Amino acid sequence: MKTWLTYLAATAMGIAFELTFKNSAYFIWGMNFLSEVVLKLGMFIVFPLAFFSMSAGTASLSRRNGGGTFVLLSSILWAALSTIVLSFCAALIFRAFPTAFPVTSTTVDNAQQAAALYESLTSTSLSNIYSANPLSVNAFENFIKSGDCLLPIVFLALIFGYATRPTSEIVRPAYITLNSISEVMFRLAKKVSQLLWVGVFFLSGTWVYRIITDGTIFASWRFTVLLSVSCVLILFILIPLLYALCTGFRRNPYRQIIRLLSSAVAAFVSGNYLFSQSTLYTDCRINMGIQKNVVSTALPLHSILTKGGTALVSGLCTCAFISAKTGALPSFVQMVTIAFACTLVSFICCLHAGYEVLFGTAFALRLLNIDISGAEFAIIGLLPLLNGIALLFDVLLSGLGTSFTAYHMNADCHVRSGDTV
Repeated sequence: MKTWLTYLAATAMGIAFELTFKNSAYFIWGMNFLSEVVLKLGMFIVFPLAFFSMSAGTASLSRRNGGGTFVLLSSILWAALSTIVLSFCAALIFRAFPTAFPVTSTTVDNAQQAAALYESLTSTSLSNIYSANPLSVNAFENFIKSGDCLLPIVFLALIFGYATRPTSEIVRPAYITLNSISEVMFRLAKKVSQLLWVGVFFLSGTWVYRIITDGTIFASWRFTVLLSVSCVLILFILIPLLYALCTGFRRNPYRQIIRLLSSAVAAFVSGNYLFSQSTLYTDCRINMGIQKNVVSTALPLHSILTKGGTALVSGLCTCAFISAKTGALPSFVQMVTIAFACTLVSFICCLHAGYEVLFGTAFALRLLNIDISGAEFAIIGLLPLLNGIALLFDVLLSGLGTSFTAYHMNADCHVRSGDTV
């Protein structure tokens, strides 16, 4: 059975079970406990998968003149282009359908509490950036302690892969061994993705429980409609058109999106991009038929840099907060400024897995020097929905970005079991 159908069915079953047994305290406790377990299990092989595969991919592409440079430049180009386009699309959608953010009791009432939370996010960002430095006191320690960001893994993998490129016979055995280990990691990722629907079942139940318990989603039907309209327009029109333009209309964007649905669903219900990485690697390698060395090098870069979904949702929230505070629609110049701010902030949102939208909105407001007295932290109530939507688009854009890189490198390969894992 196709994995995207399995994941969608598991999501529907998890939501149905949660709504049916929502009055059972034992059931709720069991779902929440098992959700935490499967979330950790889903990320079990992500870091070794990214490290060994990217090291082998970097060493392999070094044999191809300019291959590594093209992967890096194309990844940056796609990340910048998709993020800018989605940020400005958020401003246009809000301009056509303005609404205020549903600020409820979830809001931090005390501005000092909001400032403390902001400072905590800032210090976390700085410490994560510092720990990502491969030349820090103990780079290996940073590798084994990485818990919520691929950045230190990518830095170390690039250095290790460059060092093991097969430039002489004495190094060739190390390259062959590293390439074999990366193949083992891809096989493990495939097995994990085949079983991860179980985790999607538990996480989807917990997701709907958090949404219903908080109740913020019911405080403003207009904001919910705004999110729904945005999702439809972005998913069915903007992203396919952007991908088609970048590939010269030689690939069917909707077919590519369907092949990435399983990883997108995993990201949506978990609210953590790392949870979907095993499935995303498998979707790109098998479902989309991209060569292993391109998937190994381009996908981690896209997972870090390509945050168009986060910029989109952060832009909508920022505009909605300003509208809620001032009671008026932000001017066109303000919306353009907000789009640029959300674009800039989105590139470091990978340092806050699970809180990308909260981080992006809060820091965009601070970057624009707009004080809304801590109301931006009302996002916490809607975080499962907002972050889920943002990561769904981020994962789709990461997969399509890898396909974009492979298309221009002629790195497609025939996979016997396409569309399934």
